[in-house]
Amino acid sequence: MKKKGQMVFFGIMISVMIWIAFSQLLGPVKDQITTARAVDQLDCANSSNSVGTKATCVVTDWTLFGWAATIISVIIGAAGGKFIDDFLKKKQ
Repeated sequence: MKKKGQMVFFGIMISVMIWIAFSQLLGPVKDQITTARAVDQLDCANSSNSVGTKATCVVTDWTLFGWAATIISVIIGAAGGKFIDDFLKKKQ
């Protein structure tokens, strides 16, 4: 197998490992976010919260999406890094 093919295969293997780790950690992260938003913690369902508490609730809600977007971008970078590197070398 040529070196280029090996790097693509290696990138895909790393991407799969990252995806497995992400999917395994998704449940505990979701549970922690639900616990943080509960009535005895931040009480995000209460409409009389202060502005700071409301902002904290919004940030807590978006934590899971931000984390997922970061993992997906790392997977794309690991899988497609060799192609991007080759493309940039050809441009120069």
